[in-house]
Amino acid sequence: MAPFLLLIILFALAWVLLILPKQREMKRHNELVASLRVGERVMTGSGFYGTLTEVGPDTVRLELAPDLEVTVARRAVAARVDEPPIDVATAAGAGEPEALEDAPGALPADTTDHDATDHDDAFGDDDGAEGAGGPWAADAGEDER
Repeated sequence: MAPFLLLIILFALAWVLLILPKQREMKRHNELVASLRVGERVMTGSGFYGTLTEVGPDTVRLELAPDLEVTVARRAVAARVDEPPIDVATAAGAGEPEALEDAPGALPADTTDHDATDHDDAFGDDDGAEGAGGPWAADAGEDER
């Protein structure tokens, strides 16, 4: 009787921890897909952000940039996006590239030391034993005996 009770408890636990959350997520996504409207900003499952320009029964047209529209499956829309799109020209202050560093979502400034002296040696041992081609370079005409 005890093993049977343990099996029922494990099944109930798996149902609560695994199946119910997935069902709730599917219900939320189905409601989102059913309520899509033209003009909304959305994000697709692959990470494209855009504005809906046409909503059909199975597909939607998504404007990713001015004069760039793609058609994707309606179910590919993963979420609504409430934030307005970032206009790079406005964020840059009309041609000032350094202003882009402070724009939301901007990548950090390049901190790579381009003047490093050991950039020729991929292994960092600078002993020069391998020659110019590294350990995999074939030495023409030499036999190792």
